[in-house]
Amino acid sequence: MASYHTTLHLDSKRALATMVSALHLGTRSSDDSSSSDDEKPVSNFLKSGVPGIVTGVIVLGAICVFIYLHIRNKKRDAQEDQEIRKWNAENV
Repeated sequence: MASYHTTLHLDSKRALATMVSALHLGTRSSDDSSSSDDEKPVSNFLKSGVPGIVTGVIVLGAICVFIYLHIRNKKRDAQEDQEIRKWNAENV
């Protein structure tokens, strides 16, 4: 039983150490010379182009859905109006 608790304790220490190192990496200054050794270079397209494309696709998809719903509603309203006119013509 003691080995289980020891293993659990060591795992939690490792997790804590990983979290602390991750926080430390996130707070490094940009002029730190060792930060360039840890990080791969990222192109400007990946920083601005990809999020822009993803946002554009989402917005375009939303616009398409709204147009489809609007057209469907117009058709349904026109059909209901026609049925009302037909009913009125028959009952007059």
